[in-house]
Amino acid sequence: MAPSHPRNGASDRDGNPGERSRVQRRPGPGGQPLWLAWVQLSISTMLVVLFLVVLGKVREQAAIVGELEQKLSTIENSRSQDRTTAMEQQLESMIQRLQSVEKVGDHLRDVDRQQQALRQELQQLLSLSRPTIEGSSEPPRPISTPQAASPTRPSALLPGSPRPGATLLRPPAGNL
Repeated sequence: MAPSHPRNGASDRDGNPGERSRVQRRPGPGGQPLWLAWVQLSISTMLVVLFLVVLGKVREQAAIVGELEQKLSTIENSRSQDRTTAMEQQLESMIQRLQSVEKVGDHLRDVDRQQQALRQELQQLLSLSRPTIEGSSEPPRPISTPQAASPTRPSALLPGSPRPGATLLRPPAGNL
């Protein structure tokens, strides 16, 4: 029988070839075991796949962020349009109010002018009727207006108005 250990520094080449595969593993490049190369390859592949998955997720999130930004800008635009519409409505209502105020102001100016004209006419009538009243001994006659001079229309007389035959009382001349 042959001894199982090498004699005097003899190599394993001399021994059984089956024993050699059990004891010694085939070295890979650079003297590393073969399984270590496979582990390195699998880790590298896993890192590449993980990188591609992360890259895909980043692109997907970028697309979602883009959509959300577009929706946000759409909402902001619609809000600004709503504000613009509301402001236009307020402006239109203010314009209508200003126009109505101007109409009322014009109407008041017209009424003021009419009052001034009536006061002037009254002053003229009073100045015309005073010389005849002061110079004569007759009692003062009421100033006749076109409505009071035509008693043919009884509907022109109001319930509290003086009758055609009644005398009018005038305020003192200093109060006008």
